[in-house]
Amino acid sequence: MEGHPERADASGSLAALRAALIRYELSASSAALDEAFVAAAAGIAVMRGEGRSEPADAEEARRLMSQLPDFEQLVAVAVRAAERSAHAAAGELWRWFGLSSVPPSWDETERSGARVLVACACAPLDARGASWLRPRLLRLAAQRWAAILIAELCAGDDGLWRRALGERYDSVHKRYAPRSRWRTHQLSELLGANARTVDALRDRLARWLSEGGDFESLSGELEAAFVATRSPAHLA
Repeated sequence: MEGHPERADASGSLAALRAALIRYELSASSAALDEAFVAAAAGIAVMRGEGRSEPADAEEARRLMSQLPDFEQLVAVAVRAAERSAHAAAGELWRWFGLSSVPPSWDETERSGARVLVACACAPLDARGASWLRPRLLRLAAQRWAAILIAELCAGDDGLWRRALGERYDSVHKRYAPRSRWRTHQLSELLGANARTVDALRDRLARWLSEGGDFESLSGELEAAFVATRSPAHLA
């Protein structure tokens, strides 16, 4: 390509990228998608020249997408797949709690952030790649989704808390639920009057989400928020 020698040098890799994208569109094969990433990374490395081993920042990632339409298409394909996975995980979480509300999806800010992250993961791919990308994608919506879920828990009855805390519920309820002369109230009533505990629950849940959402550890994370903010040693 006259006037763009770096693109001429990268033409073989970019052709391989285009071919892999076509195969993916026809088959939805994860192998084809992997091949597309490898080809894209090789072409990008050529275009980046001597700086190929340096991690790309967001500005460079956007520039690469604008310069290489097939790479931009690959990023879009990967982001759609990641968003479907994230939404499926949100649906699983909502079903686990027995919530009837609609599970959240990425918003446009999170979707835009995912595009930049996927692009950055290719520059360079061998130093970044999936192991670098996955935790960053998990963190994109963790705080917002945690806030939505905590709002559901605050508004719900203790049936939700029984499900969330499992075998820990009776102990947490006995120690931390508000009490009157005649009875022990629901945990949700405590949260309505205690922003510190709500904040701790949201932060714990956001971290849990960003670490992959292992259901076996969820009840422990929630209990820890009550312990950290309502145990006598922590009360102001």
